[in-house]
Amino acid sequence: MAGWRRASLTGLAMSIAAACGGAQSPDIQQVGAPQVHEGRVVAARGPVVPQRGDACVVEVLRTDDAYYNCRIRVECSGDTVYGLADGGYNACYRQGEDLVFARDRNGTRVDGDPRLYFDLAGGRVFVSDDAPDVELEIDLSGLPHDYEGPTTPPPDAMPGA
Repeated sequence: MAGWRRASLTGLAMSIAAACGGAQSPDIQQVGAPQVHEGRVVAARGPVVPQRGDACVVEVLRTDDAYYNCRIRVECSGDTVYGLADGGYNACYRQGEDLVFARDRNGTRVDGDPRLYFDLAGGRVFVSDDAPDVELEIDLSGLPHDYEGPTTPPPDAMPGA
């Protein structure tokens, strides 16, 4: 089952990478070291997403672009679920030197990559998509592996809902 999930996710990654709407421009340069946040999947729905309890790393890297001022990559259990290839570029809100919030409202059917909601203050990252229909919630607050919270986020919590 894990091999099928990895193969399916790899296929999804290749199709997203090929059509990524937020692809890197040759003019956008990554600047400095990434902010790295560790978390765990607390809710997962769909055929090709990591499972509840899986470890994730969210990497937020500053860029030199005025609008796409950051690049976000989300990796769970060794699989990149957001920020594949040249994707993951966003307009991040800053608080001091920290990049603390970003929202990519469109899914693959609109712009070629998944939706993302990154909220460092709230300690949550949501990755969702419409091709295929998947949702993933990551808790960045350091909850233990045996977290017994909700199995799915409230309907209005997912980006694009």
